[in-house]
Amino acid sequence: MARALAITTTLTGAALTGAALTWAGASAAAADQVVRTDGGAIRGVQLAQSGQQIDFDIAAQPLADALPAFGQQAGVQVSAHGDLVRDVMTPGVQGTMSVEAALMRLLAGTSLDFRREDNGAIVLTRREASEDGVRSLGPIMVEGAAVSDPLAGAADRAGSITVGREALERRNPANMKDVFAGETGVSVGGGIPLSQKVYVNGVEETNLSVSIDGVRQNNKVFHHNGTTVIDPALLKQARVDPGVAPADAGPGALGGSIVYETVDVDDVLAPGRSVGGFATMSFDTNGETFTNSTSAYGRSGGFEVLGFVKRADGGDYEGGDGTTIHGTSAKMLSGLAKTGYESASGHRVEFSAEQVRDNAKRPYRANMRDLTNRNDPLVRTYDLTRNNYTATYGTPDATGLWDPRAVLGYSATEVLVPTPFDSIGTTSSLSGKLENAFNLSETDSITAGADFYNDMARYEDPTVRGLEEEVDNYGLYAQARLEPLEALRLSFGLRGDYQNFEGIDGTEMNDGGLSGNGSLAYDATDFLTLRAGYSNVWGGVALAENYIFNQNWAYATDIKGVRAENYTAGFDVDHAGFTFSAGVFRSEFENARDATFGGSPADTVDFQTRGYELGAGYDWGPGFVKASYTDSKIEVNGAPGSTFNTQYRGTPLGRIIAVEAAHRFDEIGVLVGGTIDAALTNTETVDAGGAKQEMYRVYNLYTEYEPEFASFLTLRAEANNILDEEYADRATYGQDFATVAPLLEQGRSFLFRARAEF
Repeated sequence: MARALAITTTLTGAALTGAALTWAGASAAAADQVVRTDGGAIRGVQLAQSGQQIDFDIAAQPLADALPAFGQQAGVQVSAHGDLVRDVMTPGVQGTMSVEAALMRLLAGTSLDFRREDNGAIVLTRREASEDGVRSLGPIMVEGAAVSDPLAGAADRAGSITVGREALERRNPANMKDVFAGETGVSVGGGIPLSQKVYVNGVEETNLSVSIDGVRQNNKVFHHNGTTVIDPALLKQARVDPGVAPADAGPGALGGSIVYETVDVDDVLAPGRSVGGFATMSFDTNGETFTNSTSAYGRSGGFEVLGFVKRADGGDYEGGDGTTIHGTSAKMLSGLAKTGYESASGHRVEFSAEQVRDNAKRPYRANMRDLTNRNDPLVRTYDLTRNNYTATYGTPDATGLWDPRAVLGYSATEVLVPTPFDSIGTTSSLSGKLENAFNLSETDSITAGADFYNDMARYEDPTVRGLEEEVDNYGLYAQARLEPLEALRLSFGLRGDYQNFEGIDGTEMNDGGLSGNGSLAYDATDFLTLRAGYSNVWGGVALAENYIFNQNWAYATDIKGVRAENYTAGFDVDHAGFTFSAGVFRSEFENARDATFGGSPADTVDFQTRGYELGAGYDWGPGFVKASYTDSKIEVNGAPGSTFNTQYRGTPLGRIIAVEAAHRFDEIGVLVGGTIDAALTNTETVDAGGAKQEMYRVYNLYTEYEPEFASFLTLRAEANNILDEEYADRATYGQDFATVAPLLEQGRSFLFRARAEF
């Protein structure tokens, strides 16, 4: 719901539905007049003094709903144009602090600023259009992750890891490892985008429900490749639900879910503008990589369109030991096109097309530098193309019992490897869902719907006909999100799936299963929240990897569908800017498919991951610091796991540490920050019969400058891996094997970037 806001102790405004044109064209001054009397005095409100310490207790929710509560608790009048707060989420604020500090936390990650009027009233503005005296919030706040998630305050989001648009701008990610910098619960190994895989609490992403703009991803092609190769420049948000995922996250959420959302016009077009665009250029000294991107977008009469294209081109980088790592050159081309229409009555349709292509010489086995007991060439060509097409319909401003959403999409990944067999592997997924959110109140809702997917995996080369596995899945689901008590939030859901699987020899198998989940979050005090979750998920028969298909496979008719149980529990403390969190997790998988080229396509294994996590931080308004620590273990059939026998299941990670900090000097337009990425020695792999995983420490720093004389320009400089550490990320394959030279990460590098908006 979009509103023009003027807040004393109540909200005065109008819903976008039926009044969109009026409020979209209203000025901030018009909004102020709703509560002002002659002479500009504010009626019925005693304004809090700057610096006065006040108790705040505002939960994560839509900003438009949070501002009235803020006005009441702070004793201030707040004004904001409706366009500024439309679809914006706030992480909330709890604790005792000044009005200014509380408002900075309330607006964390929203790209909104504020200023104090002479009479003490507060006016919200957008950072890009700041004026003298406006306090810039920008891409600083830790809490700014959930800016586009209307369910951010639900119990099933209590343990989620969300990287929002502001965090992405702050981190300036070159690959998926950078996206999740500072998040030890999510590990990304592989060195180069083509071979990177994402692990959530030690579980590989192929065991999670992964979607891009609501479209299911089926990208498991080749074990030497990454799975979902995505350009982070296209993203506005990435959300990870570790372990326990809601029923509406989609089928196959065995170990949780990952939800990627690409940028929309709303994310980049400034209020009051009908067209806009930006261009960026960067240079990385290690590998001499040039990256260029450009985007243009606009909106008129309910129609909107966005286009984005990016190209990265460079040479092989050097590792921390000064050795050139062959096959690591940047050769990526990506693009995104979106168009949409929203009617005055609130109905919205959107179409998008996204593509990522990486075509270059890569290590012969792309996820390792070399296999020393083989006499293979150092590099060979990998040509990977991933496409994603989406059509959606919804009513984003609906608040009643009729709030439908429909998604239809197609995704596909093709990997061509000319050497030695001229191989082509293709996976694809045609998927869709139709659901409705029954909004019972501002805090209670039930989402119910139906979904389907058709997944296909195909391999071909000149020596064999096209070999295919295919699966059709049909599901029904419902998820309730309720707040029976003011301090208690519940989320629970159920889904049923029916599946038809067909092997490469035509063998068909039919099966079905039920899945359930439950989560709770309880605010024990105004600064302490307890959380817990459980799920029992049926996943059916997973498709095998294309590049191990064998035309002589004989399928058993009793392949059991994989099933997983997940347990999570923890607590979060948030008081006066200080945060602390702790949690435990455990995931158990039964009958995970373990097909091999020379073995049976029906083999299965059991595996489990378990561990705990800690986090702490302090947010002082214009800056923050946070640290996290995760210790996880993985076992396969009851024995410690190696990086080999955990493939397509997870990976041994051990103890991971991450630190992130940033501070903005508003008076001079400068942002400074940095990250620390570290892993302690892991001997669990010794118990699995291999070598230990060595410890490492990596330090990165950056600074950004927005010159006052050129507000359209942002300049950035980075110093990455400052100490030139020689290391492979803990999630990279093969560190525990003497015959594997793991793919090292980039050594010391300096990156320079310029971004111009128009």
